[in-house]
Amino acid sequence: MYNQLSDYVTSCVSISEDDLKLVLSCFRPLSAKKKELIEIEGDPVKRMYFVVKGYLRIYFLKPDGAEVTRRFAFEKRFSTCLVSFVTGETLVESTQAIVDSELLFISRKDFYHLVETIPAWENFYRKYLEGAYVTNTNRLQRFITLDASQRYKLLLQENPEVILRLSNKLVANYLNISQEALSRIKSKV
Repeated sequence: MYNQLSDYVTSCVSISEDDLKLVLSCFRPLSAKKKELIEIEGDPVKRMYFVVKGYLRIYFLKPDGAEVTRRFAFEKRFSTCLVSFVTGETLVESTQAIVDSELLFISRKDFYHLVETIPAWENFYRKYLEGAYVTNTNRLQRFITLDASQRYKLLLQENPEVILRLSNKLVANYLNISQEALSRIKSKV
């Protein structure tokens, strides 16, 4: 379980063995059942997760109560409500296990303690933030400039895992289209 996290961190930054051991010691295992909410909008932000097995959905609610999926986190990826994690404010999104999942988590307090004390972890965090910024900016730009069919084709090209592993309902929600529209698009592609 910890080997996946270790491999991921060392693939991103150069870190000493001692510092890596300290980082790993701050993570705890967590099993989440299918559909279980592990973070709930409005609660205090507490953790960042690393997905060992399974996958997570990060979503928020529109004023009418409709769910909007912002992102998915598959194996060997970190996940948190980054806005709340950075600001320390209450969660503005919820995180749900889509299937039975095995996770490692670190508390916000321990995470930032590592940022302050281990330069390699601070570098890791900077790379994580930069990646998240690029991903979110690209996603916003695509929602503004591309139609649903173009967004689907781009998702199929860049992240086919979403389409292959998730239900049409979740894929449609992620693309902000109806399931019927998704079916029409899929039949044409």
